[in-house]
Amino acid sequence: MVHKFVVMTATWLEIVAGAVLLTVPDVASRLLFAALPGSAGITLGRCAGIGILALGIACLPSRTGSCGGAVFGLLVYNVGVAILFAWAGIATTLSGVLLWPAAVLHAFIAAALLPQLLPLRPS
Repeated sequence: MVHKFVVMTATWLEIVAGAVLLTVPDVASRLLFAALPGSAGITLGRCAGIGILALGIACLPSRTGSCGGAVFGLLVYNVGVAILFAWAGIATTLSGVLLWPAAVLHAFIAAALLPQLLPLRPS
C-alpha cells in the first residue's frame, strides 16, 4: 500500500512539474532560480518539461499494478535534481523562493522511493 502511494505521488508530481515547465518555463525559472531564462533557456526548459512529463507518464503503473524499472527511473531523476538544485543554491547566485523547498522535496521523494527498490526480507 505504501509502495503504491509513494510511486503514484512521485509520478503525479513529475507530471505536473513537466506540464509547468512545458507551458510556462519562465515562471518555473523565476521561482527556482530568481532569474529569467534567455531565449535558448525557454526552449531548453520546454524540452526538459517534455522529458519530465514523459518520465511521469512512463512511471504510471500498468493495469496489472507493476511499475518495474520506472521506479528506478524516478529515483535516479529525483536524486539528480536534488543534487543539482542543492549545488545551484550553494555554488551559484541562482536562488529563487522555491529552490531549497524543491531540493528538499526531491531528496525526500528519492528517500521514499529507495525502499521500494530494495527486496523484501522475509519476517
